Amino acid sequence: MTSLAHQLKRLALPQNDPNLFTRKEVASLLFDPKYAATMDRTTFYALGCNGLEELLGIEPAFAEFQDTLFNQGSVMLERSVQSKEINEKLDKGISLFLARISPYFLLKPAQKCLEWLIHRFHIQLYNVDSLLACTLPYHETKIFSRVVQLLKISEPTHRWHWLHALQVCRSGVPLARGTLITHCYKDLSFMDFICTMVTKAVEVSTEVSSHLRVVFAFYASTMVSTLDAVDKVTDTIISKLLPFVQKGLKSSVTDYKAATYMIVCQLAVKVVMEGSLVNTLALHVAKSMVKEPVLTKEGLGCLIVLIQNQKKDSVGPKAFGHLCCVSSVVESLQAMALVHDISPLLHYLLPLLVHAVVTERYGTEPPYVGALDMAAGHGGMFILGDSDTSLLLSLKHPLSSVRNLAVEHLAGLLSSGQENLDQSFLREALLDRMQDHVPEVVAAALKALEVSLLAQTWRSYHAANADTLLIIHLSGLCLPGIGSLSLSTHLIDGVSLCRHLIGRVSLCLSLGDVWWNPEKLDTSTCCYLHLLCRLFDVTISGSSQGPAERPYRDLMKLLFQVHLSTPMDLMKFLCMLWDYGANQGDQLDVRVGAVLQTQALYVGQAVLTALPASTLPALASNRSPVVPSLLACLCSPLREVRRAAVAVLDQLSEATESSFQPLITRLLKNTEEIIADPSHLSQALSVLHEEVSADAEPADPQKPTLGTAFQQLLQTIKTSACPSYTAVALLRALDHVNGESVLMALMPVLDLLVVQSGQDPTFLRNEAQLSQLVLGKYNEEAAPLLAKDQACLALFVQALKSPLQPYPDIPSIQVMALEQITKAFFAALGEEKVQQQLLGVMFDLLADSREALVSSAISSVFKGLAVDAELVAKELVPPEKPKVSVTVQQTRRSKMLQSGESKPEEEAVLWQRVTLILELLQHKKKLKRPQALVPALFTLLSRSLQPGPGIQANVEYTRQLLLSCLLNVCQKLSPDGEPVATDILEEDKFNVELVVQCVRVSDMPQTHHHALLLLGTVASMFPEKVLHNIMPIFTFMGANIMRLDDSYSFQVINKTVQTVIPALIKVSGSETSNMDVVVIKIVHVFVDALPHVPEHRRLPILSQLVTTLGPARFLWVLMLLLFKQHATKTAGSAADKVALEMDVEFWTSLCCTFEVSEQLTSVIHILQYLMGLPQDKEDGEIHSCYHAEELLFNVEAHSSKELRHFKFLSVNFTAQLLAASGFIGKVGPPTPQGETLRYIHSVARCVEENSDKPTAKFWRALLNKAYDVLDKVNSLLPTDTFIMVMKGLMTNRLPSVRRKAMELLNNKLQHKTKWEEQQVHSHPEAEMREEQEEELAINRQTALYSLKLLCRNFGAAHPEAFVPVLQRAVEVATATEEEKNVTGSALLCIAEVASVLKTLAIPQLPRLMPAVLQTMEERKDLLSNEIYLLSAVTALQRVSETLPHFISPYLHATVSQVSKTSATSPQLSARLTSLSSTLATKVPPRVLLPTLTNHLGPLMSILKAHITHMEKDQLNTHQSELTSFFLTALDFRAQHCQGDLPKTAEVEGFTIDCLLAMVMKLSEITFRPLFFKLFDWSKTETEGKQRLLTFYRLADRIADRLKGLFVLFAGNLVKPFSDLLQQTNVAKTDEALFDSADGVEKSTMLLHHVLDCMFKIFMYDTHHFLSKDRAEALMGPLVDQLENTLGGEESYQLRVTQHLVPCLGQFSVAMGDDTQWKTLNYQVLLKTRHSSSKVRFSALLMVMELARKLRENYMVLLPETIPFLAELMEGKLSVQQCTNRIIFMIPPKTFQIM
Repeated sequence: MTSLAHQLKRLALPQNDPNLFTRKEVASLLFDPKYAATMDRTTFYALGCNGLEELLGIEPAFAEFQDTLFNQGSVMLERSVQSKEINEKLDKGISLFLARISPYFLLKPAQKCLEWLIHRFHIQLYNVDSLLACTLPYHETKIFSRVVQLLKISEPTHRWHWLHALQVCRSGVPLARGTLITHCYKDLSFMDFICTMVTKAVEVSTEVSSHLRVVFAFYASTMVSTLDAVDKVTDTIISKLLPFVQKGLKSSVTDYKAATYMIVCQLAVKVVMEGSLVNTLALHVAKSMVKEPVLTKEGLGCLIVLIQNQKKDSVGPKAFGHLCCVSSVVESLQAMALVHDISPLLHYLLPLLVHAVVTERYGTEPPYVGALDMAAGHGGMFILGDSDTSLLLSLKHPLSSVRNLAVEHLAGLLSSGQENLDQSFLREALLDRMQDHVPEVVAAALKALEVSLLAQTWRSYHAANADTLLIIHLSGLCLPGIGSLSLSTHLIDGVSLCRHLIGRVSLCLSLGDVWWNPEKLDTSTCCYLHLLCRLFDVTISGSSQGPAERPYRDLMKLLFQVHLSTPMDLMKFLCMLWDYGANQGDQLDVRVGAVLQTQALYVGQAVLTALPASTLPALASNRSPVVPSLLACLCSPLREVRRAAVAVLDQLSEATESSFQPLITRLLKNTEEIIADPSHLSQALSVLHEEVSADAEPADPQKPTLGTAFQQLLQTIKTSACPSYTAVALLRALDHVNGESVLMALMPVLDLLVVQSGQDPTFLRNEAQLSQLVLGKYNEEAAPLLAKDQACLALFVQALKSPLQPYPDIPSIQVMALEQITKAFFAALGEEKVQQQLLGVMFDLLADSREALVSSAISSVFKGLAVDAELVAKELVPPEKPKVSVTVQQTRRSKMLQSGESKPEEEAVLWQRVTLILELLQHKKKLKRPQALVPALFTLLSRSLQPGPGIQANVEYTRQLLLSCLLNVCQKLSPDGEPVATDILEEDKFNVELVVQCVRVSDMPQTHHHALLLLGTVASMFPEKVLHNIMPIFTFMGANIMRLDDSYSFQVINKTVQTVIPALIKVSGSETSNMDVVVIKIVHVFVDALPHVPEHRRLPILSQLVTTLGPARFLWVLMLLLFKQHATKTAGSAADKVALEMDVEFWTSLCCTFEVSEQLTSVIHILQYLMGLPQDKEDGEIHSCYHAEELLFNVEAHSSKELRHFKFLSVNFTAQLLAASGFIGKVGPPTPQGETLRYIHSVARCVEENSDKPTAKFWRALLNKAYDVLDKVNSLLPTDTFIMVMKGLMTNRLPSVRRKAMELLNNKLQHKTKWEEQQVHSHPEAEMREEQEEELAINRQTALYSLKLLCRNFGAAHPEAFVPVLQRAVEVATATEEEKNVTGSALLCIAEVASVLKTLAIPQLPRLMPAVLQTMEERKDLLSNEIYLLSAVTALQRVSETLPHFISPYLHATVSQVSKTSATSPQLSARLTSLSSTLATKVPPRVLLPTLTNHLGPLMSILKAHITHMEKDQLNTHQSELTSFFLTALDFRAQHCQGDLPKTAEVEGFTIDCLLAMVMKLSEITFRPLFFKLFDWSKTETEGKQRLLTFYRLADRIADRLKGLFVLFAGNLVKPFSDLLQQTNVAKTDEALFDSADGVEKSTMLLHHVLDCMFKIFMYDTHHFLSKDRAEALMGPLVDQLENTLGGEESYQLRVTQHLVPCLGQFSVAMGDDTQWKTLNYQVLLKTRHSSSKVRFSALLMVMELARKLRENYMVLLPETIPFLAELMEGKLSVQQCTNRIIFMIPPKTFQIM
């Protein structure tokens, strides 16, 4: 391409690309280009819109492109013709879209969108940079390679030409990462492109952090790999990267900043930068950590790498200042130090950090300096004079004396009353020193703590909350330190401190209630109890073990003496500790674990043991919490807790006056079980309570009983002072204790809890659990109480209406109450009134509640209840109020008042509530007396059908529910579909008319479905009621439901048919005519609706209909109605013919779904019905046995044409049905033969009667169809029956019937049915009788054909029976007056019979052969009737084949006829060929050869086949005779030419073909004398030299057949070849070889034969036949033929191109000598200087042939060739063109060598 072309191409615009608008191939990302060319624009648009919709589901931000790039108007937009402004705007939108879509590029929706942009906006041409920026992060995928292949980047100057290698490789190889990296550092513009791509992606994206991760990963990996791969990072690269590094560090995007950190690290590792640049980078990194503290570790790591790899002191102090603002820097450095070396950063930070600590005295220190400057403003940095260090460092000094001094100094500060001491610092310092390993330091710390407490107490004594502050200090400061003291001698000081504290606290608070309930106490009291619990925990832990056991026990005694001085207070405190572990509110902020609980129990046991017996009754009284608390402990899951509780309980067993004493005594009898099993207590209490309930004897009021104990327990739970967690434990122990008394006792508790749950915002978790347990007492044992006590019922209803749920993991009281309504509970209520009230409340809740949990609970509860349907009916339709007798005036007044108002509320239906109840009833199984619902449901259904303001919008759904409920009721009442007794459900209550009205009024298919299913079910229950409404039902089905294409509709139709119709049949009973009328109407509905039914639904629907009706009785009705529908709605067009084929196929499929007997019965009914119809409409009324036939086809209502069409359709379908594979596969007797024959007689009679009417054609067609039906029927008959029928039909008086019978027999014979022996003998006689009568010619012809088939089937087994047949056939054939068609059939019959009879036919030959040969002599008849001729040839061939040895008297005439007869059709040609082959192969040579004297042409084919079939010894025997024959035959040209060269050549060709057949069977020894004899024969002619033409034509054919073998005999032909070439060359001689007028034509033919023969000799020369002498003898004459213009210009060109040039080319190959090649080439080149341009052109063609044949061997001949070619370049145009072709064939290297 020139430079100008390059410039023009660079300046070319994409819109000028001619390939842009071609449709052979279209650029496509997803499809093959050729396939994409076949897709239209709307397809691409739909694809793009589909992809955009899918992307919107992922990212809604793409919605802005719906109105731009994916707008409907963009379909017709062609950007190549738009203005610059529009294209710029379009490019902006495309760039934005591509940047947004980049994170989703690998998703299929994104690729669909790109497909649309490529197709419509050609972004692969206009927006290459944006497209690659979108896809470059995915460069290692095949889809990226596919994108690159769309680009036009083949120009070397193109920016993206480096990707051209991906276009060359079509296999989709991804871009190698190494190639990308190399190009990145070699082309810095590409590096800038990648960096800019990232910044643009950040700018345009909406959710950067989550979606651009792949872009940032590509950016980081590419830049880092590029810096690593480049040998030297130059200043140019750094300057290119720095702006983007700054942007990355300033960015708020985490991933972008992390990628920049990686690039900075790689820069620091790869190159040593200037100090100022390093400082700048470090400053930006530090700033970035302040802005984004999430990447603190990553930023610090970047700083570490930067400082480690750059010059020392390159980073200034500014970065340190920003690091001080990072809150998590210390923690991050600590974590990093465990894994990495952070010393470079510490070396940088430490000097600056020390300087900051020393110099900064005021203000807030950085957070990370906390370890060095903690509490700097509160004395921590005070310098001690003795130690010369700060107070903080002195407290942690390694020397104990310094620590002791610091603690003493701290005590001094505390005693001086300084206010600025940090409390947290004080606590940590003292606690830390109290754990010191030096006793002196610990003692000093304890002293300091005591001073602190005394001072704090003194200052706060007169304050309003002084007690609270003191207790908080005691519990927060003192106790943790004391509890963690190690076992050393200085613990005594701690004990004394606690003793002092206990004495001080006793001044503050005291408690005096029966129960110490933390849930009811104020904050101060709780704090006091908190301190007591902590002190008790410390003292009990210290007194259990260790060297300080005794001091701690003393301390515990002191605690009890000061705070818990009385036994009751002590036991109250212990009771609180026993149960506090279950308190989920934890008001005391104390954790009472199992160990502390057990210790407290054992302390209680010890206390009770030490107390006098007189105090025990008070502790075990009903006002004491001891026994209830112990019972709660007995339910603990821990064995040790239960063991300790039993031990305490055992100490109380001596309190005989206690109300709990009987219970304690009985429980202690099961001590081991209680200790072993935590659930045993509840079981034991249950057993004891049952004893109490069973004991009816009155108890001693003075003596405590078990009943009293249970009452006291329940009273304890009811007490408000009892903690809720204790009550929960007690109720769990009483889990199996139920009854009315229990529920009555707990009702106040539930009442209080229900009120609190709705009003108290501090409703405790334990109280919620208590509510659940109390509601659990509403069970079947306590259920009667609801009927007895209205308050109990009201409380339960109130609980049902309490919807609040304070805790998400605990259900609300409402749900708890609903869960209590079980089947047993509901049944135990007893009174229906209570059940009605509860149901009403539940339904009200269901209607009012919006909580899904509540709705689910109600549904679950209702599903489990066994409800009386009467109760539900009352909820659906409230009972009417009793009418009160009023006066007329009152009635008028009430009407006037109600005239402008709506109906009263009590009369209105609450449809929402009703709908919800109906939904519950859908899945209700346990329903008593479901028939009670029927009136209510029908009432609601009636109201739903009445228009009014109360009807809701979704009334259709309500109707469906009502219908479904009615269906469920019916199924419950009659599961098997049997009628229902009147005492269960009266028929009058079931309003079928209302259901039918519902079907008519509604427009919803679902409503129709429910109504039809209901009617189908009701039909079995109340059949007579449904019968009166049957037709409206099916009419509606046909008009609506059958047109729907869904499985549910199909099931509804099936269900309706299966249920309604059997009930209808059952009701009809013996009333057959009435039933037929109804059924026909029903079937008519289905048939009328059939065109609108989906095709795949038609067959199942009709099959189900007929199956239900009974196929044997009503299938024919359906078929006739289908025929009538088609006959009355078609007009006979082409479309109607297609529709008829489809309909017939459907009808056949429909019939084949039933049993064959049912199909045959239906066929019989159809034929009977057709016979009952009149011939025409004007002929009168129908006379039939059916009473409903006018419903099938009313003759009066249809035209005569429709009547005829109906009949024809019926008969036609019957014929096709009988031939259907589905029918034949099932067929068995009986067959409708009798009805068919009667109908045929009827139609045949109509044919005769209407022969002169316009309808005659119709009747003939109908008769043919009837015959077709008979044919199908007979094919199904058993053989015996068939033979009997055929005999009867052949005696019929109608010739057409007799002929049809023979045709049926022929069909039977052609199908090769198996026949039994006795069935065979009767056939020929019957046919012979047929022949003997006077018949029509066509019948005689049919009879002869039948005899032929009979002979073919049975002749071989019974030849004698067919001898008379042959005689009769010969008579027919020899009869001169017979029609030719009959004669032809007789000849074919003769052929078949003769081939079967074989020798039995010999007696008939004298009559047969002359008759056949005589028929062939009648040329005129033969030419006019080809079938007649074919029959004669067939007869002759079969006789010759069967009796070849007996036809010698007729052989000459046979051969003569064969030679005279010419084939005019393929069948006749095949028969003649077969006859010739038969004569050639079957007839012996001694008979055949003498006959082959004349008729040379056609007979040669016979002789050829005969020679081919001859054995070798036979051929040797007759060779001389055959040779003489062939010499005579070959002389045909010389003797009989007469100037007709084409005819002569044709005849001569037959002889040569025959001779070749003999030559191919000869050996070399026998062929050689034959060949030379032929050669001598060709030279012996004295006149005309005609034999030369024949011989050389024969030689050419022999050479072609023998190939290389012929070369052995060709030596003697060289000299004759040379002479003939010269004699025929008009340029060399003026004497003509042939003197006749056609001598030139003969010379031309001879020359062609000679050249072709030499060509074959040269081509098959493998024995070096062409010696030097022979080559020299032939070379000159052959080359001179280039000048031979014999025959004119056209003949010359043909001879040169097709004969001479191939011959000379093969001649050069056969020589194989370069010296002779040179001579040959030079002689040919000399001809290029001939005066004639034709000769020169022929010489050039010869040169081309030599070059093509010799190939590289022609190189040696080029030097002498080129000068001649140069001369020829100045000649004529054709010669120049040929010369150019030759030059083009010469390799360029040849010219270089030359």
